[in-house]
Amino acid sequence: MPGISVVTADSIADLGRALDINAERFAETVAEYDAAIDTTIPFDPTIKDGRAARVDPPKSHWASPLQLAPFYAYPVTCGITFTFGGLRADVDGRVLRESGESIPGLFVCGEALGGLFSGNYPGGSGLAAGMVFGRRAGRLA
Repeated sequence: MPGISVVTADSIADLGRALDINAERFAETVAEYDAAIDTTIPFDPTIKDGRAARVDPPKSHWASPLQLAPFYAYPVTCGITFTFGGLRADVDGRVLRESGESIPGLFVCGEALGGLFSGNYPGGSGLAAGMVFGRRAGRLA
């Protein structure tokens, strides 16, 4: 796929070298992870199976050893989705003053809308906020 890079190797150490990281430490970390998995618990992707890797940070469910080549890595980078803040508005997307009075002609929707999230955010909810509040604000505008 365009824009997606993948690194492939036949061993964990080779994967580390291809990623230009400390290959020996990377291989040790993966070996530690593999050894920490309780493989006596059957893998069941349909339930929280408790099949854990007791490492730091722990993998609490669905842990599987990384043992079969080839191994793949997908380099990623972080980005800012939104700030968990934004403008205060009513249910129709009208921007509100500190007094609670709406500002005539000023509307907000999507990621610029504040007050939707606290502590975490469910995937796709930014799009939903854009569609729902965008439609409501658009009707009034």
